[in-house]
Amino acid sequence: MDAHGAFPAEYARTRRFTLGRPRGFRVAPDGSRVTFLRAASGHDPLSCLWVLDVATGRERLVADPARLGAGVDGDLPVEERARRERTRESAGGVVAYATDRALGLAAFALRGELFVAGLDPRPGAAGPVRRLPAGATVVDPRPDPVGRRVAYVSGGALHIAPLG
Repeated sequence: MDAHGAFPAEYARTRRFTLGRPRGFRVAPDGSRVTFLRAASGHDPLSCLWVLDVATGRERLVADPARLGAGVDGDLPVEERARRERTRESAGGVVAYATDRALGLAAFALRGELFVAGLDPRPGAAGPVRRLPAGATVVDPRPDPVGRRVAYVSGGALHIAPLG
């Protein structure tokens, strides 16, 4: 490919050079960790949920949509497709998440399914990523401030799922 054709192709392939860049930051109240979204590379269209341990500088992959069986966004629910259009979201995978107050738990939707993930690596803290049963398509899940329940919208109605 000549130099004139390289820029437009790379610009399109990297979704305006945004793939692989960290975004959607949240900082734990004690400053110990930071959560964020990022694709594995500048050419990977799937965003993953990550945690940065501030003391060590180490990043930990928390939720990878490909490992959760939701690697392809082709059949997104209508509500999620509309939300992404409104927010001009061009990535796939985990594109939005919410956390409890202590940044110990994250909730997110993948292809209309409800997922929660433990963010605190200390022993006895919330566990790994798990799918929670939900009756229908899940949109905009959010854990309560103490991480005991997750609220989400489905079919135009508000639902609450206990984390038990």
